[in-house]
Amino acid sequence: MKDLFTEVNKNVDLYVGVPDSLLKGFINEIEKSNTPHIVAANEGHAVAIAFGAMLVGKRPCVYLQNSGLGNIINPLTSLCLPSKVHPLLVIGHRHTLPQHKIMGEIDKEILDLIGYENFIFVEGDNNVK
Repeated sequence: MKDLFTEVNKNVDLYVGVPDSLLKGFINEIEKSNTPHIVAANEGHAVAIAFGAMLVGKRPCVYLQNSGLGNIINPLTSLCLPSKVHPLLVIGHRHTLPQHKIMGEIDKEILDLIGYENFIFVEGDNNVK
C-alpha cells in the first residue's frame, strides 16, 4: 500500500473517504503524511467534499470500499460529471462474500457505464485484518 500511496500522493493534496480494512495500509500512509485528511460520514459526503475542494483548486482523492459505490452514483452523475469535476477515486475491491458479490461483479461496469474514468481499484480479499 505504500507504493500506491506514494504514486497517488504525487498528484493529491487532500484525502477524504470512509475507512475500509482493505485500504488500511493506504489510510495509515495518509495519516503518517502531512497531507490534509478528512474522514467522511459516508461515501456521498466524501465525493461532495472532494467536489467542493476541486472548485477551489485542490486535487483530492476519495477512498472507499466498492460496496460504497452505490452511495456515490448520484453525486458522480448529477454533480461531478456534468461539471467536469472528477476527483480521483481509490476503491477497495471486494467480491467474494455474499454482501460484496453483486457489487464486486459490476462495479467496474457501473463506472464504465457512467463514463467515470478517474479511479484506481485496489484488489484484495474479504479477510484483510
